[in-house]
Amino acid sequence: MNIKITDIATAKPDFQLSQKKLLGMIRRKRRLSRAEDVLYKRFLLDKGIETRNFAVSRSRDLFIEDPDNLITRFQKEAARLSVSAIKKCLQRSAIHKKAIDCIIVTTCTGYLCPGLTSYIIEEAGLREDIFAVDIAGMGCGGALPAIWSAYNFLKAHKESTAIVVSTEISSAAIFWDESPGIILSNSIFADGSAVCIMTNKKGAAGFRIVDYLSKISPEHRDKLRFETKDSKLRNVISPDVPRIAGGMIKDIIKKLLKRNGLKQNDIMSWAVHPGGRKVLDSMQETMKLKDSDLNYSRDILRRYGNMSSPSALFVLGSIFRSVKTKKGDLCILTSFGAGFSGYAALLSYE
Repeated sequence: MNIKITDIATAKPDFQLSQKKLLGMIRRKRRLSRAEDVLYKRFLLDKGIETRNFAVSRSRDLFIEDPDNLITRFQKEAARLSVSAIKKCLQRSAIHKKAIDCIIVTTCTGYLCPGLTSYIIEEAGLREDIFAVDIAGMGCGGALPAIWSAYNFLKAHKESTAIVVSTEISSAAIFWDESPGIILSNSIFADGSAVCIMTNKKGAAGFRIVDYLSKISPEHRDKLRFETKDSKLRNVISPDVPRIAGGMIKDIIKKLLKRNGLKQNDIMSWAVHPGGRKVLDSMQETMKLKDSDLNYSRDILRRYGNMSSPSALFVLGSIFRSVKTKKGDLCILTSFGAGFSGYAALLSYE
């Protein structure tokens, strides 16, 4: 059965800040120690990111730390961004909202019960009998296991259509303290949503899912994760993340290519999660990728920062719409996340 990603749409909040402007705001709003100021200046003025978008109506909302306020904003803005991306994707694909049989939603920046699917189904007007699954706790890599979950639904249900929604309101998981990991987190993460349509119907054009592989390394669990402190999510990011991610993704892709009888130079495009400049540098060095292989990833990082789970789909969407993408081109979609976890999918444009 040919199961394909037939379209990808994205949505981002309207409120945008340059990294330089945000540095000035943090200096005014926070009493920074000399060490904090040095790190914020280093991270925010790094050449990898220029602007980020946040689901707030005014800049001072970024400094609100009340847990109730944060989760309320997460619920409202995550649903709004998700529905915006869904409507864009369905309209562009000329698919009626009632024709969607399955929705898989992934997020990690806020906890809801019922999950985001409940709010999205209502606001987007999807069917009440739709197969709905919420995936939480997978971090930046969440979009790939969500795609694989939709793949397995479509494998079991002929003539069906599914949507995968990856939405993060990273600014609703904001935390302020002096640790370098928190300063880095506050300097790179942003808000956004990405939606992809998947179907097993004949005649559909798009990226056919050829194969998928993942890896979990619990020994590195504490290197990249959320913890709860003062009733809020607090991001934990180790300086070892670029090295661990580079090695893990290299291992996954090597196995994925080998079992499909392929070599690395058979891959025409790379949709690599733009986790940060050092992450992409590590990926490029470890996997011996050309500068051009990461152009799409670096462009998304530069314009939007690291949006966590939607980011890899933002990159794949850029490749999907590129005039350079031709029939038969092979693409690797890859990301990593909390756990420590890594994922890769082999795609073929048909």
